Amino acid sequence: MKKYLNTLLFTLPLLAFSQQGILDSNFGLGEYNYVENEFKSILSAINYDNDTLYIAGYSVGKTDNSPPFPEDMFSNKDSFFFYNSASHKTLSIPVGDNGSRANSIKHYGSNVYLAGYANDKNNKNIAIVKLVAKNATLPVLGTFSRDNKVITDFTNDDAANAIDIKDNKIWIGGRAGDKSVIVRYNISDGYTDKTFNQKGFVFYTIGTKSEIKTLKILSDNKIMISGTAKNGSNTDFFIAKLNADGSYDNTFGINGIKTIDFYGQNDQLNSIKILDNGKVLLAGYCTKTATNIDAAIVRLNADGSLDTSFNGTGKVSFDAGTKEDVINYIDVKINNYNEETIYALGYKKSTSYKDVFYQQFYTDGNPNPHPYAGVIHNISFYDDYLVAGAFGILPLGNSGGEITMLGNRFCRETTGRYIQFGSTQNISVSPSTCGQANPRSVSDVKIRQDGKIYVLYQKQLKRYLNNGILDTSFGNNGTFTDIDISRFDLLPNNRIVANVTRPGTATQSYNIMLNDSGMIIYNFEFKDFQGANQMYINGMNYSAVKNKIYAYYSTPYSTQLPNPLLCRYNLDGSIDTSFANNNQYLPIIGSSSSSADVDFTKIDLTSQRIVTVDFTTDKKIIKLYDLEGIPVMNFGNNGIVEVSYTPSNGNLFKKIVLDNTNNVYLITEKTENFTQRIEIEKYNSSGVLDVTYGSNGTFSYSYGTDSDVYFFDVKVQSDDKILISGKRTKQGISDHGFVFRLNGTGSFDTTFGAQNNGFFSDMEDNNPNDFFEIVGRMGLTSDNKIIIGGFNKTRGPGSTITYNAKIKKLN
Repeated sequence: MKKYLNTLLFTLPLLAFSQQGILDSNFGLGEYNYVENEFKSILSAINYDNDTLYIAGYSVGKTDNSPPFPEDMFSNKDSFFFYNSASHKTLSIPVGDNGSRANSIKHYGSNVYLAGYANDKNNKNIAIVKLVAKNATLPVLGTFSRDNKVITDFTNDDAANAIDIKDNKIWIGGRAGDKSVIVRYNISDGYTDKTFNQKGFVFYTIGTKSEIKTLKILSDNKIMISGTAKNGSNTDFFIAKLNADGSYDNTFGINGIKTIDFYGQNDQLNSIKILDNGKVLLAGYCTKTATNIDAAIVRLNADGSLDTSFNGTGKVSFDAGTKEDVINYIDVKINNYNEETIYALGYKKSTSYKDVFYQQFYTDGNPNPHPYAGVIHNISFYDDYLVAGAFGILPLGNSGGEITMLGNRFCRETTGRYIQFGSTQNISVSPSTCGQANPRSVSDVKIRQDGKIYVLYQKQLKRYLNNGILDTSFGNNGTFTDIDISRFDLLPNNRIVANVTRPGTATQSYNIMLNDSGMIIYNFEFKDFQGANQMYINGMNYSAVKNKIYAYYSTPYSTQLPNPLLCRYNLDGSIDTSFANNNQYLPIIGSSSSSADVDFTKIDLTSQRIVTVDFTTDKKIIKLYDLEGIPVMNFGNNGIVEVSYTPSNGNLFKKIVLDNTNNVYLITEKTENFTQRIEIEKYNSSGVLDVTYGSNGTFSYSYGTDSDVYFFDVKVQSDDKILISGKRTKQGISDHGFVFRLNGTGSFDTTFGAQNNGFFSDMEDNNPNDFFEIVGRMGLTSDNKIIIGGFNKTRGPGSTITYNAKIKKLN
């Protein structure tokens, strides 16, 4: 969609449009700028409290220059990472001088506490950080230790894996060298609580080496810990019950401890669930053979003995069909049929990459065979795994199920993005958004009047300065990563309207407004259009002429509205009821007959008009409206032009577009004799075919014999010259992207391009090692320069193929 251009552009002399279409070598990193995600966050734990998900993990590639740390001290080191799902606030904060990671999180009062480890002076130490939960900021200095960070050093290999808080005391469970350790801190100042074991900590020798992975303070102030212990040569599950002073509760297990072995090889515990009846579930993995690791679940009675009503032995090993099946998280809920269901989340690994693992089990330990009880397919060709879950957080009316699952999606472009699934949906997420399976070009490019550039790539919104350098004042280090964005547009006062979707749960689509800093404006909400929910909005476009937002609604199954529609919003989020002569909407074209998404190829909205096109079995129907939604009467017959049309298997309609004087262009890819070309058909502002354009009203471009030309984007400059971008393929020649410019007569503008032939193609312009495979999207600056976005393919050592998304600037 073209953006409204300030009327100042129309007064510029034609000299402003004589740029040659060559690369600006001062833009970005030389001639180009990569647009991969520079900020990576790895999810490790969640705490669901007060209807909010508090997420902890670690971030990579983030530099924190905040006082009291010297500049670049922590550049490219792992840092604690925190995310609040309600406020969408994030913080990446380094703790040790050589990297730090958060392994657990607990919300308490108005704060959250993250626990993990920090590498400091080549020692790994227990680390705790206190943050203000709502704003993801450090509290006032001095309220929790000196700087809201607490480091506890026992050996050169210490770490915290679990945290719980009760009665203003913080309990940490983890390891100190070869021993398990519990440390208790005062929440008031962060110092160790010396009233606990007279030292503030207790070491536990369980086997020859052990590590606490979970810790829970019970209602009677006793403590339940669990983890992994080495029995000399192999590792086992262990669970222990402690008195409030940290001593063993001898009524549990054997002298307070219970260890569980599966097949005499290495087993690892990752998760625990204490049931309402006092029984306990433990989960992780067991090693069945030297080459086969299975998901593992144990159920114990309240006294620590194996519950033999669970699979006859109290133990279940589950083979998910790969060589490595691991549970990272386990939970239990009663479903709508009063049946107890066990939810197991983690990963399975059949090749070199992890895929998400999800499985429901009955209360007797048997797997639930329902197709929704374990169906999540691979998300990418990289590591993907589930880390944790939470119940009851899906929006009202969502049929996704009782549990929402959270995990990491790993791919080269968006490594470590937090991703969310609704469990009982039959989720089959294609790997099309990640990695080399189907490399993505830049999705959209828009430029503000001050020259700042917004780039949508891999559903993340980035902002660059006008010189092509990432604008780190926007979002998280230059990128808005909190929610997937499908479409966006620029609003007054440097605000942004965006259509967003929670990954993996398509019905959680909604619309947000961002401020200039890339933060969500929380007191803003769009109203629902009559008969539809605003979650069905597929896109929005702002008109500076009308100071209104035009919204495109798809058609939900339950609505009686046409299929689909265009309505108009006021900037306060209310529906403009005056639109379309008080009818409030225009019916527009959908991509299918039911619950149709908007077919954006068949509609265009400019600073003056709205145009649509539809194809029947024997005609194409073009409709032209003004911005009030009223048919333009001098266009065809009362705003409608019908043209005879014969469908052809070799024709693929690509886009309808309006220029600034209301001429209409229809762009099509046509295939004949094994050659694909682009054709552009022009109708003048009265709806009559312009026979002076190209050849009898049609411009046609092919790349020669045995070749194909693919269309990707179109932009109209304010002198009505048309820019077309795409890619060209030809036998014996590498695929490469291009931009060409046409005059108003349908001929190439020979003032454009390094070869003076109307074309930009950096492969053919002496740039063979850094050329676009595809030029996918274009944007125009206020001085009519062109920002192009796409990607290129490079072949590395061992013929490894990688794809680099880029933006470039043409002078």
